[in-house]
Amino acid sequence: MAASTLQTYREALRAFIKDHSEKNRLLKFVIENTDDELDLYVNMALGFLNSIPPLIGNFTYGTFPMPSLLIRQATIECLISNGILNSRNELTYNNGGITLKVADGSRYLQHLQVLLNMTDREIANFTKVKVAINIENGYGGVHSPYAYL
Repeated sequence: MAASTLQTYREALRAFIKDHSEKNRLLKFVIENTDDELDLYVNMALGFLNSIPPLIGNFTYGTFPMPSLLIRQATIECLISNGILNSRNELTYNNGGITLKVADGSRYLQHLQVLLNMTDREIANFTKVKVAINIENGYGGVHSPYAYL
């Protein structure tokens, strides 16, 4: 991702989750997530990933070393949020042997599990990248105040 900003990550997240009005037939051809919601998910993901030790400073959208990890973590935040909404609005209706389930609260669980497994591996690699950056930043030694005595 060249010249990454919040907007480019938002667009990448929308493309990854395929949240386009023309593809949302069951949602009456409207998008499921607003731009503000997608921005929230990307910000939550960046905050979470910056908090993983070692704490070497905060990455920004432009300096984040693994854009795919940020997109996947934002997708997890998105699916959790949408799953909460669907669980809150879930209704199962049965009439004469015909059952209808509106707003299935567990519809994203399988996708969440796959994403969690993928991000676990990427987070392990991300931690190694942060350790390597930390070591590289410390190259040349840590100077003692006693060196000048």
